[in-house]
Amino acid sequence: MLIPLSVLAFALGAVQVAAYPDTDVIIVSNNDLDPSNSNRASALYLRSAFSCAEALIACESLQETLLPPPNSTGLTAQNLSVALISDRHGATLDATQQIWIAGASADSCAVFTPSYSYTDEYTAPPADTDVYAGDADLTEALPVLCTNSAPLTRSNITSDISRQIQVSTPAAGIFTGYRDKFSFRFLGIKYAEPPIGEARFQPPIPFAAPPGTVRSGLEYGPACAQPPDPDNGHDWYNDEDCLQLNVFSPVVNSGSVQNESTPRLPVMFFIHGGGLNTGDSGPIPFNETTSGYVGPSISNIFDGTNMVSYGGVVLVTVNYRLTAFGWFNASNAALMDTLLALHWVQDNIEAFGGDPTRVLIFGESAGGGMTRYLLGTNPEYTEGLFSAAILESDWPTSNQFYSVERSLDVSLTLAKALGCASNSSTAFTETMALCVRELPTMEIVAASYNLGLSWEIIVDGDLVLTDIASSIKDGDYARVPTIWATNECEYCFFIPDSIPVNAAPSYFPDSLSIWFNSTQAAEIMNVSQALYPYATAPAEDGISGTVLQLAQLMTDWYLHCPMLYLSSLADNTTNPGNNYKVMFAVGLGSTITANPRTCVGQVCHADELYWVFATAETDNLYQPLTPSEVATTQEVNKRWTSLAWTGNPNYEGALVEWPPYTGDDEVIINATATETVEPYRVAQCDFIESQLGLVFGQQ
Repeated sequence: MLIPLSVLAFALGAVQVAAYPDTDVIIVSNNDLDPSNSNRASALYLRSAFSCAEALIACESLQETLLPPPNSTGLTAQNLSVALISDRHGATLDATQQIWIAGASADSCAVFTPSYSYTDEYTAPPADTDVYAGDADLTEALPVLCTNSAPLTRSNITSDISRQIQVSTPAAGIFTGYRDKFSFRFLGIKYAEPPIGEARFQPPIPFAAPPGTVRSGLEYGPACAQPPDPDNGHDWYNDEDCLQLNVFSPVVNSGSVQNESTPRLPVMFFIHGGGLNTGDSGPIPFNETTSGYVGPSISNIFDGTNMVSYGGVVLVTVNYRLTAFGWFNASNAALMDTLLALHWVQDNIEAFGGDPTRVLIFGESAGGGMTRYLLGTNPEYTEGLFSAAILESDWPTSNQFYSVERSLDVSLTLAKALGCASNSSTAFTETMALCVRELPTMEIVAASYNLGLSWEIIVDGDLVLTDIASSIKDGDYARVPTIWATNECEYCFFIPDSIPVNAAPSYFPDSLSIWFNSTQAAEIMNVSQALYPYATAPAEDGISGTVLQLAQLMTDWYLHCPMLYLSSLADNTTNPGNNYKVMFAVGLGSTITANPRTCVGQVCHADELYWVFATAETDNLYQPLTPSEVATTQEVNKRWTSLAWTGNPNYEGALVEWPPYTGDDEVIINATATETVEPYRVAQCDFIESQLGLVFGQQ
C-alpha cells in the first residue's frame, strides 16, 4: 500500500477513527533548472479526497504539514497554479479544483483554487477564519497540498532517505523508495535473476517476485563486472548479479486503488555508455574534469531528479551485461537484457506514473550503440516497447553488426587465452563455451581486457536480421521519431598520448596509420588541404591545429558522418519526416570522459550529458552556471522531453523549428544558448562516404 492512513478526524473536538485508501502523490514544483534561483520549491499533491482533519494527518504521515498559503517567494500562487493545471507535472487539474492548504491556526485548513489569474500575491485567509475562498465545509472531501521538506539529492552528500514511500507494482512486488526535493526515487530494482552459473551467457530470466513481496529501492545496485576505465573510476568490478534499473518520477500511483484520472507521463529509458565493456547507471568515483584535478569525488551524472521535474517525464536508467558476459558465444545476451528491462517497463511503469505507450529509448556512446541495436532488432521483438529514440555520440562503423562467424572468432580468441582451447584450434565449440562458463568472473574480465577484444551485436537471423543500414533500406526496423546527436570534437578525448598536445604538422600524415590503411591515408592526404588543413589550422587553448584536425578527422570518421548518413538514409527512405540530426557546439566537461590534455576548450565525447540530465548542479560542478548555460540546459531538456511527449522535438513556443534531416541542414546547438540550422561538414562527410567508405556490419 502506498500510504496507509489511520485517520483521526477531530473537527471541533469530536474524535472519530477511520481507515482511508491509498492516494496518488505528485511532486509539483517550479523547478526551472537554475541552481542560482533560491525560490525553487516543491509541494506534495495528494489526489484523493480528505476532510480538513484527515488532510492534516495525511500530510503528517508523509512527515510533512499542510502547505502554507503561497506568497511572493518559492511556490507563488501563480507558479503553483501553473504546475497544478499543466499536463507536464502529473496533476492536470481543472482551474476550479479546490484543494486543502494550511489555515490560520495549526489545526485548521484553507482552500486554494489554482487559476492563471493569480499574480504575485496570494491573499491568506483572515486570522479569525479557517476557510478561504468561500464557506467551504471543513468536513468536505478535497485533495490536499502538503509541504515537501526533502532536500535536493547531491552526489557527494549522503542521501536523505528518511522520507520513504511504498509503491505496489502489478508484476514486480512492492517497492520502498524515497523522495528528494523534485522526484521520487526507486533504486537498484532487479529486473532479472542473477545471470550466473548455468545462466551465464544465457538470455536473462525475469526476476521472480511473489505477490506482496516488499523490495528495497533505497540504494543503487552493483556495477556489472568490468575492467578499469575513466567511466568507472579506474577500478575493477566483479559482480555479475547486476541486472537492475532505477526509476525517477514526480508521480507515484496507488497499487491498490488506481485513479483513472491520474495522467500518465512519458517514459525515458536511458542506456549508459562505456564501449560495451564498462560503465554503470549509478554514481561513479572520479577525481578530475576537463578543467583539471578536483580531488576524490562522486559523480551521478545520470541522476534524474531535475530532468523528470522540469520535463514531466519518468526516467528509467538500466544496467546490462558488459564485456564478454554480454556477447560471448554469439549470445546477444546484453541486447536481450535491455529488451527484458523494456518489458519490465511495460508491465510496471504505470505504478510510477509512467505511460507504457510512450517510451523513448536513448543512450550515450555505447548506450547510443545499444539504442541503434534496439532500433535494428527484428520488429517482431520490439513492437510496442518504445515509441521514440535518441542516439547520443554513437559509433556506428566502430560498433558494427557482427556475423555469427565473426563473433565466434572473438569467442575463440578469448577461449584460447583462458586455456579453454588450444592455440591451434580454428573453430569455436560448445565444449569451449562450457569451459569458459565455469571460470571465475575476474579471469574472464581480465583476459578480455588484456586482449582488447571488441564485443558487438550479432546478426543471428532471428533476433537480429541484418545490419542497421540494410534494415533501414528494407524498412525492417523500428521506424520511430529519432534524434541523432553528436558533439563537435568527440575524438579530442581519444587522441593517443603518443601525439603531443602541441604536435607539429608532421604528426598528421605520420599518425594516419594508427587508424587507416595506406590507400585510405593517401586519399586523406590528397584532400587534406581543403578538408583537414592540419598545417595551417590555428592552435586553440594550447592544443595545436594539427591535433585538432586529427581529432576532427576521427570525429567525422567514427561518429558524425556515419550518424549523419544513417539519419539521412532513414529520413529519405523508410522513415520520412522523423529523423533529426543535431550537433552540440557547446558542452560541459563530463566526469566520465575527463581529459584536461586535449579537451580544454573543446566539446568532447559525453560533454552534452550535463545538458541532458541537468546534473552539473547535483554533482556541484561548474557552479554557478552562467545564464547561457542555464538556458542551454533548459533548451536541451525541452527538446529531449518533447520528443518523448509528442514524437517531435519542436515544443510549443520553440524559437527555432528543427527540420527533419532530409538534405544538408543540420541543427547546431551553439554556445549562445541558441540553435542554427545550416550545412555542417558536408564536404568532409561526402568524401568519407564516397572515398573511404562506411561499413556498418562485418561478415
